[in-house]
Amino acid sequence: MINWLIEQQLVLSFLLLVLIGIEAKGIKSLGAKLVYLLWLLVPCLLIANNLPQDVISVSDQSIYSYIVKVGATNNVNDISVNWNIFWFCGCLTILLLGAYSQWQIHHLSKSGQQDFIPKVKLPKSLTIVTNTQFSGPVLSGIFNPTLLIPEDFCTRFSQRQQDLIIAHELVHLRRQDNVFNLFALIFVAVFWFNPLAWMAYRAFRRSQELACDETVLDQAPKQDQISYSKALVQCAEHSLHSFSIYSPYGEKHTMLKRIKNIQHPAKVKPALLGLCIAIGSTLLASVAFANMAEQSYTVKAEEEANPVIRIEPKYPVEAVQNNQEGSVILQFDIAKDGSTDNIEVLESFPQHVFDKVSVTALKQWTYKPRIQGGQAQRQTGLKVQLDYRLGPDYASQSDEHAKLEKIKVQH
Repeated sequence: MINWLIEQQLVLSFLLLVLIGIEAKGIKSLGAKLVYLLWLLVPCLLIANNLPQDVISVSDQSIYSYIVKVGATNNVNDISVNWNIFWFCGCLTILLLGAYSQWQIHHLSKSGQQDFIPKVKLPKSLTIVTNTQFSGPVLSGIFNPTLLIPEDFCTRFSQRQQDLIIAHELVHLRRQDNVFNLFALIFVAVFWFNPLAWMAYRAFRRSQELACDETVLDQAPKQDQISYSKALVQCAEHSLHSFSIYSPYGEKHTMLKRIKNIQHPAKVKPALLGLCIAIGSTLLASVAFANMAEQSYTVKAEEEANPVIRIEPKYPVEAVQNNQEGSVILQFDIAKDGSTDNIEVLESFPQHVFDKVSVTALKQWTYKPRIQGGQAQRQTGLKVQLDYRLGPDYASQSDEHAKLEKIKVQH
C-alpha cells in the first residue's frame, strides 16, 4: 500500500496545488460553480494514474542466493511493514473521527423537535429538526437526509432570510453534496500524511459553499444579497457547531470569502474557462497515455527486484520423522507493492511433501519492486528453489538449478 501511495504523490500533489490556487484566486474569473466542478479532476486523475501499466518479464531466472537455517535469526528489514501499520492507524483514526462526528449529529437529530414548518416546498424525503446545539443549518445523512436548524431559527432570521438559507441547503441536497463530502473525507483519510490533502479538503468545502451561494443568489435582487449576507454573519457569530472536521459557519475565512463573493459576484471570462478545460483535459490525457500501455520488457539480473523480507519455511515434522530431504521449485510474480502472488509449484521432490510449507513461506516474502519511469512495475516469471536438507551443505545438482535461487532449509 505504501508503494502505491508514493506512486500517486507527484501528479496528485501538482493537481492539488493547482486546484487550491484556482480556489484562492480564480473564483472571480471562473465562477464558484465551475471551480467546484473542477474538483472532479482529482478522482479522474487517480483513475488515469492507475490504468494498466508495464509488466516486467524476467529473462534471467537467477536471483541472489541465500542460505536459511531453521532456528536462525532472519535478517529482515521490516520498515515497510511498520510504515503500512503507521499509515493504517492514521487512516483509521480519521475515519473513526468522521464516523463519530456524524453519529453525534445523528443523535442530535433524534433528540430534536420536528415542529418547524417552512414556507418553501421541501422534498418528501427531507426531514427538518430543530435543536439548540446549532447556530446554522446542517444537512446530515445520505439515504435519509435530515436538515437540522437552530431552535430560534424563526425569531433570529427574517422570513426572506429563512427562505434563502433553506434554499441553500436544498442545493446541497439536489447535488448530493453529502456523498461528495464522504468521498472527500475518505480521500483525506487515505492521503492524511500529505499536507496538501488537508488544504485541498478545506478548499473543496469552501468552493462547495460558494457554489451553493452562487446558485441561490443567481439573478437575485440586491436586497436579497444583503439579507443573505447578514444571515451568514449571524450564523458565524453564534456558531457552536463542533461536530465535524469542517464547518461552513464556524470558519472565519470561509464566511468572509462567502460574503465578499456575494458583494462582488464573479464575472466569468470565456477565454479563461476554455483554458482551464484544455489544461485539465491535457493533464488527464497525458497521465492516462503514460500509464495505459501494457508492454513486456526483459531485464537483466542486476535490474530485478531486490528482496526486503524473507520468511523462512518450516521443516515439516513428518518429513523429519521420516528422515526425508527434498527440493521445491516455485514460480511467482512480484506485484507493484512488492508482495508475491501467482505462486505455482513447478517441480517438487518428493511430491507434495514440502509444497505447502514452501508456498506458505513465499506468500509472506516482500520485495522492493523495480522502478521504471518513477513507477513501480510488476515482474512476472521469477523462480526460486528451496532445498530441504537434514544434513550439511550440498553442491548444486544441475546447471538449470544453478540459475535458480537456492535457499537451504536445515533441521
